[in-house]
Amino acid sequence: MPRTVLATLACSLFCLVSGKGSAASVTVDNIGLDEGNTTGLLEATSQRYVDAMRAIISDRYKDEYLAIRWEALETAMTNASVARVEYRFVQNGETRIRVYHALGGPPLGAMAQSAFSGPTPAVTPGSPEPPDELEWPDGRPSPAADAVDYATTDAEDSAFFSGFGENDLRARILPPGSSVLEPFEVDGIDRALDPEFKVLRAIEHDLKSDVIPRGGSIRGAVGGATCGSCREAMRALADTYDIDIRLTQMFGSLPGTQRDALVAAGTAKLRGRRLVASESGRPLLARDVLADAREQQVRRSLNPSSLERSFKGVPWRPRSFRLGPPRQSQATESSTWRDPAAPNADATELPPPQC
Repeated sequence: MPRTVLATLACSLFCLVSGKGSAASVTVDNIGLDEGNTTGLLEATSQRYVDAMRAIISDRYKDEYLAIRWEALETAMTNASVARVEYRFVQNGETRIRVYHALGGPPLGAMAQSAFSGPTPAVTPGSPEPPDELEWPDGRPSPAADAVDYATTDAEDSAFFSGFGENDLRARILPPGSSVLEPFEVDGIDRALDPEFKVLRAIEHDLKSDVIPRGGSIRGAVGGATCGSCREAMRALADTYDIDIRLTQMFGSLPGTQRDALVAAGTAKLRGRRLVASESGRPLLARDVLADAREQQVRRSLNPSSLERSFKGVPWRPRSFRLGPPRQSQATESSTWRDPAAPNADATELPPPQC
């Protein structure tokens, strides 16, 4: 019997013996190759945030700006991870689904303010040089909107989103309050701003408000690797509200044996650090496919040309909006979170919730 199945059965038995329902479990799946519709669903979620950012810029930032400010915006939007999660429950004998969408990082309004109104960011290779008097005196980039009340800003951003409804929602940053979810810093980053954590807080808020019932199930995906803080939050939510959680995360690499088999068969080849199709050269990993799609979204919608602007201090000339150096996937097999006893498992069962 597969290890993940055994782990799931063990978790269910643990919860039953402890007095909890069998639904309270947490599983994290790994998606490597771009298969199914996961990438497409996350790309659609990302587009909603790109469209909202375009609306914010059109409304609040009508001037011309230095190229490095546009680059700062591009970097913030493309590097922020995206998540799409479904909460499934039974109501009046019918199965219902409530979909939550989230983008990692600070609110869009804070991102735009930092990019266009904060101190001039540091210059990156290939960017037009800003005037000397606008450079940071110590050469360091600006911190991102340190004093912003993110919950209030995120609520104000709602006016710039469209397409959401009663069962298709944006997971906003919620103010601190009574919650079983307690984020902590990982690698010096505040994980309360991770997209999956925003979704978990939004679901908890709806559970406590009796908008949705307890005992449902969560199925979703995040366009990156989920961290220890968010895994602990999933455990807490599952245990407290009797929820079965299954989240799919994306890595920038495959197990070595699977990668080598694809290369040996002539199906794939390595281009730098990327695994691409031998004939077309297109990326094969879901994370790379999503990253390319999201960069294209930004180029189409969040560049000076599409907004009928030009770079401040630089005569306009047609150019790619990709201002910064090419972004490389940072995740490797060595950084992948796995059960040490099952290094090649496709899904890793988390330890059972503390019932």
